[in-house]
Amino acid sequence: MKKLFLFPVMLLFALTITACSNSPNGFEEPETEQPETPGNDGDEDNKPEENSMKIKITVGNREVTATMKDNATARDFLSRLPIEVTMNDYAGAEKIFYPEPAFSTEGAPKGHTPSRGDIDLYAPWGNVALFYKSGSHSSELIHLGRIDGNGIEAFDVAGNVVVKIERQ
Repeated sequence: MKKLFLFPVMLLFALTITACSNSPNGFEEPETEQPETPGNDGDEDNKPEENSMKIKITVGNREVTATMKDNATARDFLSRLPIEVTMNDYAGAEKIFYPEPAFSTEGAPKGHTPSRGDIDLYAPWGNVALFYKSGSHSSELIHLGRIDGNGIEAFDVAGNVVVKIERQ
């Protein structure tokens, strides 16, 4: 009699366990990461993506890239590209320009210690600063992005530079 009672209970238990599984066959399947395929993302005409956080900066005959942060001020910057500006040398440590109109700073995180290669906005003055030398912390800096690789060397020159900035 116990065997007759035990069989339906075991069957009910097995069905309950199977019903609670996320997998269609009742067994957990390990998650595997799909490798990213390099190359074209289906954009046949190589236009810059509207949501790309990468920019290309042309300084003379040299092109460098930068990766922008995802904050309100950086998005405002990206929305105005392409632009061509003269960046003035400031304090022997950074190249700056003043966007017109000034970039929005609403909701952007303030406070940054700039390193060589950083792109920041100094909120009180509204200027974009590209640091070719490290600086000290300022609660008024908004970090916008960073020059990729050793591209910052193109800016570590005396005087002003004319640059073209566009989405990559």
